[in-house]
Amino acid sequence: MGNAKISRIRLIIVAGALLLVLSAFPIVSVRADGTLLRGFDVPATVPSGHNFRPAIYWPIGIAFDGNHLWYSQPCQCTSGIFETTTTGQLLRTLTEVSNAGGLAWDGNYLWVGSFPTNSPTCTSGSTGCAFLTEVDVANGLPIRTVDLSSIFAQDQECGLISGLNYDSSTGTFWATPNPGCLSGIVPNVCNVGFVYNIDTSGNLVNRLQLSFGAFSTAKVGNYLYASTCQNAPPRSIYKTTLSGTVVSSFPTVSVSGQRESAEDVSFDSVTFAPSCALWVMQLYGFPFDASIAAYQIACP
Repeated sequence: MGNAKISRIRLIIVAGALLLVLSAFPIVSVRADGTLLRGFDVPATVPSGHNFRPAIYWPIGIAFDGNHLWYSQPCQCTSGIFETTTTGQLLRTLTEVSNAGGLAWDGNYLWVGSFPTNSPTCTSGSTGCAFLTEVDVANGLPIRTVDLSSIFAQDQECGLISGLNYDSSTGTFWATPNPGCLSGIVPNVCNVGFVYNIDTSGNLVNRLQLSFGAFSTAKVGNYLYASTCQNAPPRSIYKTTLSGTVVSSFPTVSVSGQRESAEDVSFDSVTFAPSCALWVMQLYGFPFDASIAAYQIACP
């Protein structure tokens, strides 16, 4: 048998073996940052017998607990915190905490950022202006409250915390006041924002000033993902370094077909594994309602 023929046979054998090896592993499609992985509407829940219009129902917070999602809305017209599956099946409602804004899950408990309907600007010496509430989701009862008034007062923020994220690597929170807090204080609320890294006792670890208005930030590895009012509509998600330098961005997309605005965000490395996702609470205009969307992002 000639050497050329032997070489061809060897090549066929090697190629066949390679195909057998590759077939043992699933082929995972690679998607770009910002690809919509899933989205669903959340119901506008207004209790029967109340005269509140659906237009005052506006979900704000979102948190992933490793299995399910939690979302919140601050309207007094209905209960404030809801648990849902990652496909949109409403499981239960917590009624004990009202005026609920940004949400965060610390591995055991749910943390709730304040979002009062009438929130004054935090000033030096004020208390109870901005705060976090630790909640036991087993019974819905508050465990304790952490006052952030003195921290927010340095930038004349109000108690509208639209973004909250728990950083498991440091055991701290990233709290983001709503850009509306700076209305009347700065010329353009979309051109400046503040994020506060705070420990569970309410002590300031780091204060980050951003070059854009942020509704929420989630720490993923060595980066922050922030929803912003810049380049809107629709509101974009900015990926930044931990010092606030913008690395990249992607636009959010409408799930409902209506105009939607991104609010709180939460990281999820479980639901779409091996891909990672950023859950985004997206509210939309009259009548106020909301959708929840998951976008693919780079895993840390």
